[in-house]
Amino acid sequence: MSKVVDTDFPPQVRARLLGEIRSYLPAFLHRSASEQHDPAGDVRELLNLEAGDLQRVVAVHQSLDETVLAFGEALQQGLRQPIASSIRPPEVSQGVRGPVDWSATVSRRALEAGNPSLFVVRSAQRIFDTPENRALVWLLDRLQASTRVALREVSAEPSEPPESGNGSGWAAQIQRLSNQVYAARRVKWLQGIGPEMPTPATIKRLRASRSSFYARRVAPAVQAVVRLGNPSSDVLAEVLSRRYFEPAYTWLIFEVHVALSLARAFAKASGRPRKTRLLVGSREAYARYAYDDGSEVVLIYQEWPPGSGLSLRGETSKRHDLKLTKSRPDLFIVRSGPDPDAAILELKATYSPGYLGSGLSQLLGYLAERPGIWRRQPSGWLVAPASDAFADRLAGKGEPLWIVSAERVAEAAIERFVPAAAAGDEARAGLR
Repeated sequence: MSKVVDTDFPPQVRARLLGEIRSYLPAFLHRSASEQHDPAGDVRELLNLEAGDLQRVVAVHQSLDETVLAFGEALQQGLRQPIASSIRPPEVSQGVRGPVDWSATVSRRALEAGNPSLFVVRSAQRIFDTPENRALVWLLDRLQASTRVALREVSAEPSEPPESGNGSGWAAQIQRLSNQVYAARRVKWLQGIGPEMPTPATIKRLRASRSSFYARRVAPAVQAVVRLGNPSSDVLAEVLSRRYFEPAYTWLIFEVHVALSLARAFAKASGRPRKTRLLVGSREAYARYAYDDGSEVVLIYQEWPPGSGLSLRGETSKRHDLKLTKSRPDLFIVRSGPDPDAAILELKATYSPGYLGSGLSQLLGYLAERPGIWRRQPSGWLVAPASDAFADRLAGKGEPLWIVSAERVAEAAIERFVPAAAAGDEARAGLR
């Protein structure tokens, strides 16, 4: 994976790539593509995220949600007028300190030998343990946890990128929300109430409340947090586009765009329905496509294919006690079956000839590192946005390297890796 890249894409190019990711990702993670749908797990596998990475991204997104921030701003004033129910428990007294329950008083005097000094009164008492307030406490608990996670995430970055125009606004906003939640948890009447995840009926009660704080601030914030508790593929696409891709990494936008474009193209040209999950639950492949001739095409992101042989680089480093991290190429397309084939793709989000040249050098190193898996040329594909930096020509016969634009790479992959019987005119037409 190449992180030192030219990330100076024009805003319209970034917007187009993000728009396509938002379009591709929900379909890529859609329930119909998996026997057991797990969009969060699929996203982690696709992006090679560590177990906590997506949780942190979701926490940042949740903490910066507009309805959540508005809830935080309204908290101090809203807690001064809480929703409460009234109860009137009976109280036996020799003095009248509230409304007298005369029927209960008569009954009680009869038990006390007609004592005329006894009264049963029922003074109103406010009870704050209501469904609305239990949902409020649940919301505060969730926001307390998410702001802690989010602050650890944003503190790792000194500021937002210039594109956002907000300086270090993320951290400041989340810290303010954290302070607001902390202050709310110290309010006395809230401390005796337990959290309860809001049901649809509770959310309906919140929205119908006569209190503008509960109806206009608590209810929308609760809905936003519930929505992110078990996010759908559409929600994850939104989260990733707004809080993961946008902040810093144009190279990541580009890599995921190419990876999803390839998956979309192979899905259209697939020879038969997939029998396994689109994402197979390991980092060895993020998508698989089976064909009637017995072949299978897999797409692999940031990992060497299984059975690719010993790494000459790794073996040499072991022999000389040289501590090296494992090489992680950007993307592989591998076909198994009667006509095995493999190509390695180095993705460069750049318009710079210098960066493209370094990409060619990386590809030559990868080809030499594991020479046993290459059966057809060109085996090393350098993929970059179309630009004046290079001429987008057909692959050279017998040449190990090829430069292909991101706009053409999916079509080229179908031409090479899909068996001829499966790649009919209709499938090809869908790629153009």
